[in-house]
Amino acid sequence: MQRPRTARLLAWGCAAALGASGCATNSPLPQGAFVRDPLGPPQLPAALVKRDGLPAAPEPEVPGKQPALAENGPLQLSEVLRSVEASFPLLYAIQQERDIAAGQRLSAEGAFDPTVRSRTVEQGGVFASTRIDNFVEQATPFGGISAFAGHRIGLGNFPVYYGERKTAEGGEFRAGVTVPVLQNRATDPRRTRLRVAQIAEQMADPMIRRARLDYFRDSAAAYWLWQAAGGQYSVAQYLLKLAQDRQKLLDEQLRLGAAGVTEDVVTLNRRLVAERQEALLATERTLQEAALRLSLFLRDGAGEPLVPKAEWLLPAFLDLGAPPPAATAEALAADTERALAQRPELVRFQLEKERRAAELQLATNQLLPQLNLYAAGTQDVGFSKKTFTGTGIFRTDRQTGELGAFLEVPLPFRNARGLTATARAQLAQLLANEKFQRDAIAAQVADAASALTQTYARLDRAREELKQANRVLAQAGVRFRAGAIQLVELNIQETAAAAARAKVVALVGAYFAAVASYQAALGADALGAPGGAVLPTADPLPKP
Repeated sequence: MQRPRTARLLAWGCAAALGASGCATNSPLPQGAFVRDPLGPPQLPAALVKRDGLPAAPEPEVPGKQPALAENGPLQLSEVLRSVEASFPLLYAIQQERDIAAGQRLSAEGAFDPTVRSRTVEQGGVFASTRIDNFVEQATPFGGISAFAGHRIGLGNFPVYYGERKTAEGGEFRAGVTVPVLQNRATDPRRTRLRVAQIAEQMADPMIRRARLDYFRDSAAAYWLWQAAGGQYSVAQYLLKLAQDRQKLLDEQLRLGAAGVTEDVVTLNRRLVAERQEALLATERTLQEAALRLSLFLRDGAGEPLVPKAEWLLPAFLDLGAPPPAATAEALAADTERALAQRPELVRFQLEKERRAAELQLATNQLLPQLNLYAAGTQDVGFSKKTFTGTGIFRTDRQTGELGAFLEVPLPFRNARGLTATARAQLAQLLANEKFQRDAIAAQVADAASALTQTYARLDRAREELKQANRVLAQAGVRFRAGAIQLVELNIQETAAAAARAKVVALVGAYFAAVASYQAALGADALGAPGGAVLPTADPLPKP
């Protein structure tokens, strides 16, 4: 006998044979993947390999361990990068995206958790009865199949029209399955939500890599800005020392009444001393500002900002080796291909396309009619007698089997059609954005290469300018001591030589900052520190 209560209960089902046949093939889960095993992150390309002409990358540091900074030696860029890796708060914050996405994925897996339902009814009156109903419902990721199994017991008196409520004294065991045939077979909202959550978990990795690129590039720029500020401070110190040493000499010569040394010359040099003292204070303020900016990336063992000391500046920063970059068209083309292969933005676009494709698959599937087949069986156990007669239609059903189908067709399908149109448009929009991003990456690599090449060329010319300025200054010093030129003319040459030296200092910092920007454009998160070679292209400033 077919009973209405069974039709209400058979919204769930599971058949291992059906799930192992063609149903799992259309599942968005990969072959062999269990629902509780999240998909692993994509295999991203390795960090940038050292290329001739660029400084070598530092060895990676174990995350979470703050390296000890050298108290007596110069601060290296690799130490700053490892400090960012270990203790930079914004990088730690973006790394929480992994846990956020993992929590959302776990929440999506909850749609496949078994659900236990229990209902107890105690009824009095003429038809006094006791009914207890316990069963478990389980949705599966295999072809949308769902299942239920449970046990119920109904004892007491029941009217004829509720005769199916009565069971034998041992109760009734039942189980059944529901199998989608059209809609929700290839995919369904549960599986799509899980797939989207799994993709979102994978997207956390390129998001973190993008942040690493930005923070490493910014920390390298702050490091070189600090080094250049220290070099500018040294230039200002040297200029001031020239004027102060000369002031002592002029004061002594004026006291002795040396020929050619007048009060006007001594006063003019005092003005130069005051002027250069003010310039030194200005460069000191610039150095302090750069040190404070760098302290945002340089952290101590407790993760607190560490303001670098002046003693940590690189010695002979002016003469720091700057190897020439490879400026050929072939090198640029190869680096562009490398950037397109390893930039995390494109990895994220790929994952985003998978997410949109999953949503489009669901929307397309919802255009199909909902046709579900269900099957169930029950078994009563124990002594059974439904009525006093216990015969005919009043006899308890010891075993029951039931097959059925459910059909639902929303004729206009406007909801599914709207979702499909939205998903297709979003996918097309995503493809257009990806095309632009690829073009933008190629332009960024070309721009970074251009900046690197041009900065190197400017640095080469600035070194030559400094070399010639030093020669002119040396000649001017000889002529000044011989009385052939005035102090004003000597000051002009000193200022010109100092300006040329300051220009070289600024361009050395700009060059290595350009190296960091270029590697970031390539998608390498391990930025390099400069080599230890010294280029002897700049003569030292002449001593007074």
